[in-house]
Amino acid sequence: YCLDKSVIIVAWGKFTAFTVCVNVPGNTYFCWTRSGVLNLGFNNNIGMKTITLFGILIVAGIMFSGCVKDEIYDGPPAFSNFLRNPQSPVVNQPVDISATVKSLKGVKTVTLFYQVGGQGSFLTTTMTATGNVYSGKLPGQAAGVAVAFYLLAESTTGKQATYPVNAPKATLSLSIIFMNEVFSRGKTTTHPGVDWIEIYNGSDVAVDISGYKIYDNGGQAGSKPKMPFPVGTVIPAKGFYVIETDVGGDSGFGLSSGGEEIWLENDKGNLIDNFIFPATEEMHSYGRKPDGSNTFKIFTQLTRGASNNNATTLP
Repeated sequence: YCLDKSVIIVAWGKFTAFTVCVNVPGNTYFCWTRSGVLNLGFNNNIGMKTITLFGILIVAGIMFSGCVKDEIYDGPPAFSNFLRNPQSPVVNQPVDISATVKSLKGVKTVTLFYQVGGQGSFLTTTMTATGNVYSGKLPGQAAGVAVAFYLLAESTTGKQATYPVNAPKATLSLSIIFMNEVFSRGKTTTHPGVDWIEIYNGSDVAVDISGYKIYDNGGQAGSKPKMPFPVGTVIPAKGFYVIETDVGGDSGFGLSSGGEEIWLENDKGNLIDNFIFPATEEMHSYGRKPDGSNTFKIFTQLTRGASNNNATTLP
C-alpha cells in the first residue's frame, strides 16, 4: 500500500537482504529489514541520513521507487439492458437478442443457449460485440413451438455469469404474453381500489395462462410465494387480462409507489417478461405504448383492461 504513491526498495549488496521503505507524513521513511524496523529521516536540504546496518555497509544494490498496483475486483460479468426484437414474432420469424455485458477484467465471450420444443440439449450461438452490447439471433420456428433460452458470459479471467441468474435451471422464453400496464397507487384517497397489473396477449390466438406466476422482489428472493394465475385464465387474441396483486394472502403483494421490479413467468417456470417501473403520481400508470412494444410511457389516464395505444402520456 502506498501512502504517498511511492515505495523505496533497497538491495544491500552481497547480503541480499532487501529493505522496503514507505514514506509517512513528516518526511519520515519506515523501513522493514530482516533485522527489524528502521526509522529514517529525510531532510529536504541534505537528503537521507547515513545509517549503519549490520555494522558499516555500503549500498551496492539498486534503489528504485514504484507503487504497488491497485487490485481490480475480479467478479463475474454483469448483464443489463436485455432486449428481444420483435417481441411477438410471427411464424418462422427470427428474433434478435441483445444485452449489455460488462466486466472490469474484460469480457471474453457471450453465448446464446436455446432449446426448441422443451426437450433435447441446448444449441448454442456465439453473440457478436459492438462495444459492450452483444447480439445474437434465435431462428424462426413453426406455430406453437416453444423456445427456451439463456445467456452465458465469461470474463477474460474465466469468471462466468448467466441471464437469468440461475440459468439453465430457469430460462427465458419467446413469448406473446406481456405485462402491459402497471398501476401502483391503489388504496389512496383518489383511488381506493388495489394495485394491479395488466397482461396482454399479442398473438392472433387465445392463450391459456393458467399456472403462470407474477411477482415482485419478495417472490424473486424466495421470501414469499409467487402469485399464480387462476386455473382457466384464458386471454383472447389481442386481448387483456388484469390481475390484482394487493389482495392479501401468502402470495399477494402491493406494488411500491416509488417504483420497483416485477417478473412474469409461464407455467413451466420460464421467465417471459420483466421490467422496472418508476414512481408515478396518483391516477397515473406505466406501461407499453403501443401494446406489447419495447416503448414504455407514464400514462395520465388509466387504461385498465384496454389498449394503451391511444392513451395520453407525460412528455
